[in-house]
Amino acid sequence: MELVRHKAFVEAFHYDAHNGEQGENEIKVDVTPLEVNEEADFDSEKNSILGVRVIYKIMFPDFVLTGAVRQLVEVHGRKITASEELSKEEVNELIKPLFRVVERLTEEVTEIALDIPGVKLNFQQED
Repeated sequence: MELVRHKAFVEAFHYDAHNGEQGENEIKVDVTPLEVNEEADFDSEKNSILGVRVIYKIMFPDFVLTGAVRQLVEVHGRKITASEELSKEEVNELIKPLFRVVERLTEEVTEIALDIPGVKLNFQQED
């Protein structure tokens, strides 16, 4: 699977002081095959374009991070019509750069907001 990634786009990133609300960390991953305009210079019979999106809520004792990051990814040499056609490993490969964006945003913003070394996130796949 050859991937051509478009620029990642931060839809939202929120740092909020923790208001005492209880809750769970939430991470939602969405991979959606997109229709290609027939006028575009793209062979949609042999290739695919996927919309990849990560939506998250990460709770810490003193603050909460919420937001969403997305990216268009061209898949050359493979026609994908449904996200269920992708293996767990393929989905992980698609979303990895988006998690890196969230990690970097978190480290930079928490360093400024808390005046301490930035908080380092480490997203690891649980089996």
